[in-house]
Amino acid sequence: MMKICFHIYLATRSKWAHLTKIIDMPVVPRIGEYVKFKNAEMGDYFGFKVLDITYRESGEIEIMTDLLENIDNRMYSFEDGEASEFDEYYQSFLREGWVCERGVGPNRKYRNS
Repeated sequence: MMKICFHIYLATRSKWAHLTKIIDMPVVPRIGEYVKFKNAEMGDYFGFKVLDITYRESGEIEIMTDLLENIDNRMYSFEDGEASEFDEYYQSFLREGWVCERGVGPNRKYRNS
């Protein structure tokens, strides 16, 4: 098993969160593949698309995924009216051991697109 640091993103039009977690995996997912993460509370219905893989000199592997449900590259996962759904997913991932070092911040990517 390999320890891989995954980076996932959740967003509404107005706010976003960057979460990370080190997960043991038998193989390194390839760019373009989808990974589903355990979420006992909300389910593992959505796959996160692998966008980038970084192999560090130290041996660490980092995988950056696309924004959850980034339909047509719109740069958000949930409508602002669904902010409570964003909060539910965010809190459920934290309970699964994901870390959000920066906390929830403004979604500048959507505003600038």
